[in-house]
Amino acid sequence: MRLREYFDQLAPTWDKELTSKKLECLSNIVKELGIEPGYHVLDIGSGTGALLPFLIAELGGEGKIVALDFSAEMLGQAKAKDFPPIVHFAQADVLAIPLADNSVDLAICNSVFPHFNDKVRAVKEIARVLKNNGRLVICHTMSREMLNQLHQSIGGIVASDLLPDESQLKGLIKQAGLKITRFEDNPGRYLVIAEKIAR
Repeated sequence: MRLREYFDQLAPTWDKELTSKKLECLSNIVKELGIEPGYHVLDIGSGTGALLPFLIAELGGEGKIVALDFSAEMLGQAKAKDFPPIVHFAQADVLAIPLADNSVDLAICNSVFPHFNDKVRAVKEIARVLKNNGRLVICHTMSREMLNQLHQSIGGIVASDLLPDESQLKGLIKQAGLKITRFEDNPGRYLVIAEKIAR
C-alpha cells in the first residue's frame, strides 16, 4: 500500500483522533503565530481541516488559506465542512506545490512533516513559495520522541516516518535558505518556526 492510499483509508475516521486536548494545543499554537488579517496561509497536509477553524479565526475573514493535501479522501472530508470562501483546496504533493514563488506569508506543516519522503526537497519547495521573511511552522501535539515511537508502534508504511533530530532538522532547513527562530520539543507539543531569509 502506498502512503496516499493509507491516508485515503483513514480519512472517514480521522476526526475521531482529534481529542479536545489536541485541539486546544493546536489552537494555542495558531494563536502564538501572530497571524494577521490579509495573510496568505498554506496549510500543508491539511487532512480533514483540523487547523482551518483556528486559521480562519485569526484571519478574521481577510486573506487566503490554501488547504493542501495529497489525499483526495482527506480533502473530501474537509470540503464537506463548508468552510468560508477564503479557504481554497488543492490536491497536490509537497514536492510540487501549485503556487507562485514568494506568495505565502506562512506555511504550516501540522502532523505531516515525518511523512515527507524527501524532507530536503520538501523544505526547499516550501521555501520557494514563501515570501521573504515568510515563515515555515512544523508542529505536533506531542514530543519528537513520543511521535517517533507512535509511528514505529503503528508499523507498516509509517514505521520509518520519523521526525529528524534537532541538528538534522537545522541542517536541512538551513539548506533551504531558512533560519530557525523557535524550537520547542516537550511532552505537550513540538513546535519549530523557521523564517525565510531575505535575499
